Amino acid sequence: MEERGSGQRRTGSALAGVALGVLAAAVGLLPWLVTGARLPLQNLWATGVLPEDMPIALLPLSQYYATRLLVLLIVGGALAGFATRLVPRETTPLPVAAGLLLAQAAATIQTAVVVTQGHALGSPAADPRAALYVYGMLAGAIVAVALAQAVFWLSSHTARGPAALGLGLAAVPVGSWVVDLVATSTDALAAPDLALGVVARWLPAVTAGVAIGWCGIRPRRRIVVWAVVLAGLWLVPAALTAVQYGLGMRVLQGDLEEMARASLDVFPLVVAQSWPPVLVALVLGALVTLWRARRERRLLA
Repeated sequence: MEERGSGQRRTGSALAGVALGVLAAAVGLLPWLVTGARLPLQNLWATGVLPEDMPIALLPLSQYYATRLLVLLIVGGALAGFATRLVPRETTPLPVAAGLLLAQAAATIQTAVVVTQGHALGSPAADPRAALYVYGMLAGAIVAVALAQAVFWLSSHTARGPAALGLGLAAVPVGSWVVDLVATSTDALAAPDLALGVVARWLPAVTAGVAIGWCGIRPRRRIVVWAVVLAGLWLVPAALTAVQYGLGMRVLQGDLEEMARASLDVFPLVVAQSWPPVLVALVLGALVTLWRARRERRLLA
């Protein structure tokens, strides 16, 4: 009887973990789902169609939404990892990771079917460039799902260093996700562009600063976590902006070499302007570290 009860508890715990992963993935997609989840207009769609007549797609698969898609999936991974740390330890990370993967893979497959049918791949009506576009965007979605898993396993880790690393690296996507959710859930008066711009610029710095401050600097190898998180805070926004700029250059008509060159031209320009949030995160991390050290001394006194 005890073995049966133990097995039932393990099964229940595993199912709860899978459900948690699915829920986290769904919340990650929330900024897209609240818009109605109509697939963005596609340049190479096989037939003419109005925006409101586009099919439902669980992911915004489009070169103009590339960074948004990445953010939606990575934030799902970060939410799943953070939630795993909060629930009782009977819920192990593996079922949560499986639920996260199941939900994000299902969203990718559903979107792939819709996009493939809409571009009429394999038929005479298909544009010759459609296959390259569709398969390229789907490859990007698969990479984003893999990154979501990486962020999950880091942020759900029981050790503070890997967990802080995962949460810190997700700081930029989390900031974009929050801005996206507010912008799509409210009208222009409730969420002015200026306020959203402030949140987009400084929320990642606050998130990263709290993560590295929570991590601390002891043992000394945790300084590596600080360096990686701060480097990510500096370089990831520039990388996302550069990639989106290159992919969004419709005038280049799918010229991959020119698109890559356009992205590389933009990257150093954005990097040169991305350092103030890094400084804020560093100062905030130091303050949180000092506060934690003082609190620990009081507890030991």
